[in-house]
Amino acid sequence: MKNSTLLFSCILCLLGHTLSAQSYPDSGFENNWQLFENNTPGKSDYWDFVDGNFTATLNQLYELSGDQGDAPLTAFREENAYEGNYALKLVSNTMIFGEPLFLPGAAGTISINFIDLACILGQAFPYRPLQFTGYYKYSPVKGDSAAIEVFLKKSGQIVGRGKMLVYQTVDTFTNFNIPIQYSSAVQPDSVVVIYAASAGYDFTSLETLMQCKGQDGSTLIVDGVAFSYQQGIKQAIMSENTFLLYPNPVKGKLSIILQKQIKGEISIYDYVGKEVKTIAFTGSTLEIDLSELAAGSYFVNLMENNHVMASKMFIKE
Repeated sequence: MKNSTLLFSCILCLLGHTLSAQSYPDSGFENNWQLFENNTPGKSDYWDFVDGNFTATLNQLYELSGDQGDAPLTAFREENAYEGNYALKLVSNTMIFGEPLFLPGAAGTISINFIDLACILGQAFPYRPLQFTGYYKYSPVKGDSAAIEVFLKKSGQIVGRGKMLVYQTVDTFTNFNIPIQYSSAVQPDSVVVIYAASAGYDFTSLETLMQCKGQDGSTLIVDGVAFSYQQGIKQAIMSENTFLLYPNPVKGKLSIILQKQIKGEISIYDYVGKEVKTIAFTGSTLEIDLSELAAGSYFVNLMENNHVMASKMFIKE
């Protein structure tokens, strides 16, 4: 097992430059966690996403010490997951920065620049999904509400967006499906995703972040999120599985290497959502002849037990 994992890692390193231009960034609720050591006196070590991950949390504020402020943890690795071993748990709480300042339990394509006192939103993303889907649970406090929001941008301007507000207790994992409404036909260049246990957030700047409203203890748990396209195509962004496609772009035969053995299907769709090829297989490697396909962009869905385990895109030349 260790040898196969090492081989997979080596292949990933060798192909990284080729794949990076086309493979979708996996933000990894399942795999991309790290136990961070906290050197601030009186504060414990904590789990958070690795630096540079697609999704970030406000736990970076927890590293503040002394006169910089005292922030609580607001994001946690939750073992009660919808799928796999972990989900993302967000809990609103209050930090002390001279005076009490409310922090929404929030995560997403967020990073904080402490030098410029700015919140930076977004990740590179050149596609036009129709929906944002996943699973969630929610425990409100004193009338608080939660939000899941996504918007697509082109050159800094919003061209598509969708949002869901949750007001009631949801104590079992429940599917959400957020339609994305577009105001322009242009192709986006970035995406912003926000999960917030308290919906009264404003990430315009660090100053507006400190003016957020909500209730301590309001808790949102999310898992299994994906972007959906035409005819059921899903692009998983928190996938617990991963696989390699090469060469990419491809002219003839496409090789697929999985991280583990599965019994399932590989389905390929063109950019308008038409299924062009489905292959049932058992194992961890597969070679597909694509010479008959027209040039263009394609999706690959890795399916097991009728469930989308992971997805990628490739270019046929």
